[in-house]
Amino acid sequence: MKTRRFKSSATTPGIAIGRAYFLKLHRKPFIKAWIRDKDIEIETKRFKKAVTASKDQVSNIQNKLCRYEGHEQINILESQRMFLQDDMLINSTTQYIRELKINAEWALDKTIGQIKLSFYNMNENYFKDRKQDIDYAGRRVMDNLMGHAELSFQNMPHENTILIAHDLSPAEVAAIPHEYVKGFVMEAGGVTSHSAIIARSFEIPAMFGAQSITKYVDEGELVILDGIKGVLIASPSTRELNQYLEIQKKYAALEKILLQDIDLHTVTKDGFHIRLDANIELIEEIPSIIQHGAEGIGLYRTEYLFLNRLDEPSEEEQYQNYVEILKTLKPKLVTVRTIDLGGDKLPTGKDYESQTNPALGLRAIRLCLRELPIFKTQLRALYRAGVFGNLRILLPMISSIEEIHEVKKIIKSVKHDLAQKSIPFKEDVPLGIMIEVPAASIIADLLAKEVDFFSIGTNDLAQYGLAIDRGNELVSDMYDPYHPAVLRMVHQAVQAAKEAHISVALCGEMAGDPLILPLLVGMEFDSLSMNAISIPRVKRTLRSITREKAKLLLAEILKMSTGKEIQKYLKKEIGHLLPLPK
Repeated sequence: MKTRRFKSSATTPGIAIGRAYFLKLHRKPFIKAWIRDKDIEIETKRFKKAVTASKDQVSNIQNKLCRYEGHEQINILESQRMFLQDDMLINSTTQYIRELKINAEWALDKTIGQIKLSFYNMNENYFKDRKQDIDYAGRRVMDNLMGHAELSFQNMPHENTILIAHDLSPAEVAAIPHEYVKGFVMEAGGVTSHSAIIARSFEIPAMFGAQSITKYVDEGELVILDGIKGVLIASPSTRELNQYLEIQKKYAALEKILLQDIDLHTVTKDGFHIRLDANIELIEEIPSIIQHGAEGIGLYRTEYLFLNRLDEPSEEEQYQNYVEILKTLKPKLVTVRTIDLGGDKLPTGKDYESQTNPALGLRAIRLCLRELPIFKTQLRALYRAGVFGNLRILLPMISSIEEIHEVKKIIKSVKHDLAQKSIPFKEDVPLGIMIEVPAASIIADLLAKEVDFFSIGTNDLAQYGLAIDRGNELVSDMYDPYHPAVLRMVHQAVQAAKEAHISVALCGEMAGDPLILPLLVGMEFDSLSMNAISIPRVKRTLRSITREKAKLLLAEILKMSTGKEIQKYLKKEIGHLLPLPK
């Protein structure tokens, strides 16, 4: 059979080789039925019994994970179990049964639809993935209502297998028999989904968003899943197969070697130190960042606290979350970004869903300054939690001096209120801003006088600067972090920070790219924040170069006119130093 290749940017790293196995989920559509008064109690009991069975199933998976020290995975599944006992799910469904006189399946479907409603206008992949969590929990309850058997992997061939499915819930990914399933491919999902997070924590090579892949790959066909390059190769040639078998061995050996370096200092050969931090979304990721040698948290995205719910988290709930992170990592630095959400994603009671372009609309700091109660609640929780560790507060999507001045007034008010009520809080929490829109880069010299640190978000900076939506498959190939315009915007912001004597970090995907690291060293970043699994590779590269050489490379590259030219030059100059399997 002819060799075919399929690409996706949404992957978890690693090399897997095996036979394709299609996981077929036989789910019948539920029946909508009107019921009589005497059946209301029967349907209510059926629903509650299905919810109990669903919670028990998730708990059983959690208990199995305990044997494998799966703390991170257990807590991700806990969010699903908590949803299954949420009052909104229980009360709304039973109310529909009672008032509309409809069967439990129909009532559950209406409830899930209502809960998901606030997610439907979200364009960003991150928030679409959050919507899937609700789908998974609802699907589990529906399966139990209809008597569908729980997903079983028992009939799979017990040999090297690449699992291919339309969609897998986090619980189903956690239940995969890793001894013979070497990787999996999903037609749905994205790299920020809970299923992807669990795959990364288990270090299972995976690919997400491979649309209609089952139409182009045959069951039983030999496939290679390259999670490093983001490619699935069906029916590889003998030569290519042998090459990948060798790469697979080298990759596994390299991973073990890199993890041996986690306690080594993050310095160049000539002694220049850059702190290597981790980006996290969930508190459950902390064991992984420690395992991979992170020196702190460079970006804690607090949005997840506000999602998958119809009300905003209380001050106490947020406070407890921040305290746990700060205490666990003390004395390491923890940088917490205030909520970076659009108005259509918060339960404000206002109609923010009609924005033509939410990414350029009312979101992040703009929304916080409009919805002060929500913003003040988060700030109160953060300043209270600050007494328990080394906290910094980071403001997203800043584009003007006026926004910073307004935030400072609000912070002053929050502190005054806490002091008046004799509530302990940390007075001197460093305040920083994200440099992620071109306007902020252009006036970085002015912004630097107002804050304690910069954190450059290269994902959005590149997207806004190049006017390219990475999620649009028609133009996503034009997204180029090596583009001279992107590098110049980054360099300009770093220079402004240095002249103002404030620290500067980088927290986009660029931070985890060993090839671009010499440029970041040449710019003299103070810290880089990335996905935890990227830290060992970046550290190995950092310890192999010198700041002197990096500055020379930077000077040459800033003269170049295309991203391809820059990449080619870097590969030529430092390609031999990169910790990649050959």
